[in-house]
Amino acid sequence: MRICSNCGCEFDVSDARRMIGRRYGAGLYNDEYPDGDVCGRCASEEIGDAWNAGAEVLELARMCGWDDDDD
Repeated sequence: MRICSNCGCEFDVSDARRMIGRRYGAGLYNDEYPDGDVCGRCASEEIGDAWNAGAEVLELARMCGWDDDDD
């Protein structure tokens, strides 16, 4: 078992990879945490926060008239 560098809990890195892969896409855990040092719960919180921040930026951009879908 590994120890999460964020919360200090023991975790199984395979379980963390599987959880993040199901929620956000295969391979994302390895892309974000190549050392495998963050548990699934902490990784999910961090990735979810980033995901939501990105969605908010896109919404604000659209409100200001920027639309990337115009071709």
